[in-house]
Amino acid sequence: MPSPNEKNKKRKSIRTPGGVTKTVYVKKKTKKDKCSLCSRNLNGMPHGKRPFEVKKLKKTQRRPENLLASVVCPVCRDVIYQEAVMLKYSVVETKDIDTKHLKYIDMIKKRIK
Repeated sequence: MPSPNEKNKKRKSIRTPGGVTKTVYVKKKTKKDKCSLCSRNLNGMPHGKRPFEVKKLKKTQRRPENLLASVVCPVCRDVIYQEAVMLKYSVVETKDIDTKHLKYIDMIKKRIK
């Protein structure tokens, strides 16, 4: 009988050299990270490794350095940057911007000089 922490894991049957069939529990690997706005795959993020392998990587190998890189894809990030600059220089009002973008625009406003 499997232990409680193995009940939900995927099982795989393997035949050993002695001819015995054994059940082996498959270890989980990390999935591709998705953009929080449009669900595209994020570039530069490690995937297909187990969590402890990702933790051992250097900080710049775990995620890109630029702002919002591990959250939003480059296409959405450009749109958010443009909206943040337009808000700063009062070209556009807050009510004209998509409500999904407001959270990220507040993060960028602090960095714009």
